[in-house]
Order: sequence, then C-alpha cells, then structure tokens
Amino acid sequence: MKLIVKLFMLLLLLVILAVAFVLLFLDPNVFKPRIEKLAAQQGVHLDIAGDLGWRFWPSVGIDINDISVASVQTPDEPLASLNSASLLVATKPLFNGELQVQHLLVDGAKVTLTADKAGSKNWQKFTPQERKAAGELTEQQISDLKAQQAQADSSPAEASEEGRSLSLAVDKISITNSDFYYKDLAAEQEVRAQLKTAELTGFNFANNPFALSTEATLTLQSASAPGGTLPVDIELVATMRVDESLDQFELRDGKLELLVGQDKTTVISEFSASAQGLQGEMSYGASLAVKPFNLKELLAGLGITAPETANPDALTQLSLNANVTGGPNSFTLAPIEATLDQTHLNGELSITDISTQALQLTLVGDSINIDDYLPPPAPENEVASSVPATTTPGGGKTKPQAQEEPLPLDAIRALNATVQFDFGKAIVNKLTVENLRLRVTAKNGVVQLSEASLNTYQGQLLAQGQLDARGQRAKASFTADMTGVQLEPLLNDLQLEQDIQLTGGLNMKAKGNTSGAFASDLFKQLNAEAQLSGAEVTVAPLNVEKYFCKIVSLAQDEAKSADGKTSEQRSWPEFTEMSALEGTIRLSNQVLTVENFEAGVEQLLLATQGQLNLAAETYDFRLPLTLQEQSTSAEGCTVKSNYWLNRSLSLLRCKGSLNNLSPLKDCGLDSKALESLTGDYAKYKLQKELTRKLGGDDANGEKDDKTKAVEDILNRLLNQDKE
Repeated sequence: MKLIVKLFMLLLLLVILAVAFVLLFLDPNVFKPRIEKLAAQQGVHLDIAGDLGWRFWPSVGIDINDISVASVQTPDEPLASLNSASLLVATKPLFNGELQVQHLLVDGAKVTLTADKAGSKNWQKFTPQERKAAGELTEQQISDLKAQQAQADSSPAEASEEGRSLSLAVDKISITNSDFYYKDLAAEQEVRAQLKTAELTGFNFANNPFALSTEATLTLQSASAPGGTLPVDIELVATMRVDESLDQFELRDGKLELLVGQDKTTVISEFSASAQGLQGEMSYGASLAVKPFNLKELLAGLGITAPETANPDALTQLSLNANVTGGPNSFTLAPIEATLDQTHLNGELSITDISTQALQLTLVGDSINIDDYLPPPAPENEVASSVPATTTPGGGKTKPQAQEEPLPLDAIRALNATVQFDFGKAIVNKLTVENLRLRVTAKNGVVQLSEASLNTYQGQLLAQGQLDARGQRAKASFTADMTGVQLEPLLNDLQLEQDIQLTGGLNMKAKGNTSGAFASDLFKQLNAEAQLSGAEVTVAPLNVEKYFCKIVSLAQDEAKSADGKTSEQRSWPEFTEMSALEGTIRLSNQVLTVENFEAGVEQLLLATQGQLNLAAETYDFRLPLTLQEQSTSAEGCTVKSNYWLNRSLSLLRCKGSLNNLSPLKDCGLDSKALESLTGDYAKYKLQKELTRKLGGDDANGEKDDKTKAVEDILNRLLNQDKE
C-alpha cells in the first residue's frame, strides 16, 4: 500500500512539475521527453501519448491527455493510466514564481494490479530489489536511493534552484469514471471497482482536515451470484487527515452506505477510524455503528441461500455498535453492542495473538428463542420418502438417516479460544432455561467445558465435560448434577401432557463418555449412568394400586371393605402417587436399561425393570409390586392371606412406541405372569389346606415338620407333572 501511494504521489508530482514547466517556459510539449526520462530514472515507464495544452478558464491551468505508467521491465503492461487530467492553478502566486494548485481533475484513470501463480506482483517491479534483479540497478545505486529516501524523509522539502516552490496542498481533487482492477491467479480471485466520482476538498499533507466523498461500484466474483459476479454500490463521505510522512491518518464523521446485489439490499453504517505507524509498527482504532438491516435479504444479495427458519421473522433485524483497536499481532472488538431480532447482546471479541489465532470471546444476552432459528420441521411423508429407514437388531425401525459430514477434527485441533456465554433466558427444543452460563476453552485439540450451569423448571443443572479431538476419532466425557426439576411444566413445554402426566421434583447425578468420527457416532456410542431420586412424584393416567387390587380380586382373596365394595366396584383415581423414588439407569448401544428402581406407593413397593430402545423408539417395562401390609391403603383393598405379603409380583407390564406414547393402552396385566401367579397361588392354597388337615401349624410364620413335608410332596408332584 505504501508503494502504491508513493507511485500515485510520484505521478501527481510529475504532473505538477509538468505544469510548472509549462507555466514558466511556455512550451509544454518541449519538456515531455525530459519528464519521461526523469520517471525512467525512478524505474517508472511514463508514456505521455497526448499533448500538453494550456487552459485559461475558469482558471489558468494545463490539460494532460493519455498518460500511462508501467515498469521499465514491462512497458507494454501499464500499471496505471488516465485519459485526461487538468491542473488549475492560482494566478496571483505565479507572478511571485510560486505554483499553487487549486483544482486537480482526473478522468478515466485505470489501475491494474495483478499477482501471478508464482506470487509475483506487478507493483513490486518498482521496488529497488526488483529493479536490481532485472539488472536495472547496481548495489551502489540501490544504496544511493536509500540514502536519498532517508534524507527526504528527515528533511523538509527544499525550494527549486530557481527559488520557486511547489506545494502538494490542493484545494480540490476530482476523480471521475475511473477503474481499479485486481486479479490473483493463484487464489483465483478477481475484484473490480468502478469509481464514478471521488472528491477531496482541501486536500493536504499538513495533517489538516479535508473532506472526502466518493461513489463507486465494487464487482466481486461469486459463483453463487447471478452471472458469477456480485455488484456492491458504495457511497462514502468522511473528513480525513493525513500527515506529511504518510505515517498516520484519521477518518471521522464517516457514513458508508452499501447497496448489495441486484436487489440493492441496503446496509448503512456510521464510523470513524485512525491509524498510526503506517511506515512501521502499525496500530489502529475505529468505531462502527451499523443501522438495523435484514440479514436474510443481505445473504440473498450476496448470492448466498439464506437459512430457512422456523420463525420466518428470524434474522430480519440485525444491528451492531462496536469499537475496534488493534496492532500488528492483535485485534480487539470491544465493547460490542448488537441486537438480533428481539435479543440484545453485549460482549467483546479479541485476538490476542494473530499468529496463533488466540481468540477470546465474551457474550452476554438477555433472552433468545433458539427454536426460532432452527429449520422448520419437515413433513413426515417428506422425511420418510427422502431416505429409507433401517432396521435395528431388535426388529424396530429407526428414523431415516441422511448422509452426514464427519466431525471437523482439523478445525477443532486448530482452535485456540476462551469463550464465555451468559444468557438470562433461552428456549431450546421447547425447553426454557434461565441464567445460562457456559465457560469453554479450546487449545491443542482439547475443548474443555469447565462450567455449564442453568436454572430450569424450578431446578438447577450443573455440568462439566471435555472433547478430545487429537486422535482419529473424537472422545468426549461429561458429568452432570440436576436438582429439583419440576416434571409437570417440563412435560407441558414438551407438549407431552396429553400422553402422560408427571408431577413432582426430580434429582439426577449422571456421568458418561463416548467417541466417534461423526456427530451421530457420539450419540450411538454413548455410555452413561445416572442415579435418580425424587419425592411426591405422581404419574397419570395410571394407578398401579388399582391393578394390584384387581389381581387380588381375580384370585378371590380380597377381604370385604368397610363400605362393602370390592376393588372392581371402587372408583379409583387415575394417577399413582409415589412417596419416594430412587433408581439407577444405564445407557449403552442406544438402549436405556432401568436398574434398581423402587418407589413407595401407599403400602406397596413399586419397582421397575426393563429397557427403552432409543434407536427403535420402543420401550418395554415390567413393574413388580410388593405388598408390605395387609391393606394397600385406607381406600384400597385388603388381602385375606399372607401369600401377598412381602412377595414381589411382576404382573404389570408397559410396552409400546415412543412415537405413540399412551400409558392407558400400553400398560396392563401381563397374561403370562398372571398365568404363573394362578398356578403358584393354587399351590399355596393346596399346601395350606393339606397342612391344616394334617394338623400342621405355621401360624407364627415358622414352618414345622408337617408343613415342610407337604411342601416337598407338592413340589415333587408339580415338577413331575411338568416333566
């Protein structure tokens, strides 16, 4: 950039010198060869093909036509050219031998910058090193040039030998109908800028402010845009300062308006910017205020397909305010104030070490509904027809699986980041969470979740985890602790309250690990264990006490109640209330197995055994019941014999599909278990009767010799009958 500015200034100086010669010696074209030779001595091939002519209205000046600039190595490949330029000078200073430019007009300027596949750039051919490589300069000449440059940088400009002075302060510079073209063959990138108008009023290098305004059209290559090109109209106004050494500049009161794409999507921003140390260790700063715009329309204007969102109004209102500071190896965006639709965000972003891409991000938001930004649910028939379903070893049908990309392990390994997220409220998959806090670090291929905490449904969740991407497959592990989550509002938000109703608080401690090369592998290979506990949990519409009493009634062992009603005649509530709940569940190979699960239901002890197949989306559970007293409850049933006491009876079974969850239909008495119970109860009754007739007595719960003999005989007879 420094070289290009110097080339421009050299061209401007040569033009001003040409005007000085014309004004002082009256014959402008006589000095064309001398000017071209002077440029050649600087490694510049300057070709003034047109004539130099006088101008006397509205001010004294000179017109210059058809000028081109190229390297002396490649004179047929111009770096810059212009159709015409005019210099208007102040008349009065001429009588004192001074030249003061009032207005510089440039029309039809063209700048062409190229980089070949080897990385060689055409503007580098003007550097002393390239000129030496081309044999134009010797080592001594390069040393002399450096000495001259150092003297020019440290000494003020001297008057010419005639005592006349040239000033680079120009009251006004106007540039019209000009083109800028850049092409990188190696990167296959092409940029074209068409400058309609650009005006600099009060232009100077004395660090005094001058006005800048420009209108241009930037044309970018874009494979997704119509015709392969993307037009961007630019309107820019600002006040600028530049110092004499070109070492610093300042832009303030800036306004930038972009019209993107064929539909002219508008993005307007106000800004200010400054930079120091342009000739050495550069530092810079800026402030930016982007007014609200429609992000979906902008993406469409850029030729990028905007994501389809569940809420069509999502991504339609985005605004940004930020301050930027940086240096050669660092960058900071702070503070950041942004609005995304209804969400207000604050934070800061910094890259503390550009060489290692060390990133730090802090983001604080008030409320966001993430479901609004997810793709809308596809119709079931469309999903089913897109990819055929697969069959699990258990015979169930899994959901259709689309072809997926592997995990971006290389990108994860390259991460060097520290991220902090805080949200007051968020909705994710219909679940509402509050006071969300995430603390994540990523370095050397390991992503560490040091804290994930949130409040949800009157409870709290704390979690930690790690993702290791250093191998061929990602490895992940986690721990989680959930307390006091209320089940009823949770199911309401999941819209499952019509299928099953649960109330009460649930606690859980969990841990797990997984590995895989695809995101789906991480779920399929997940091995986890969780301990559950709860109090005053109710489940509906299911009453396990009713089912137990129904079994007792079928066995004709139900004692009469005080009101004379049997369990069949009684009106039962359509729920089960559990006084205490404890259990362990394990997940492996997408199968959730319930272990050691028990809950108190009045005087019954309810257990659960079985599995839930997540791949097939089916479940099969048995609910063994154990009666601990003669009566199930005050409003329940009372048994006549001790057969039912402290005996685990697995007679209730719930089996069905998760897609069509219905406890009333899925749960009922197990016919095979009921048949087994009938035989076992008949054996018990026969044993009791034989013992009574033989005079045996086990009233105190201890079996005498006669009772044991009867039991042994019955076991032999029943086993012989089975054989």
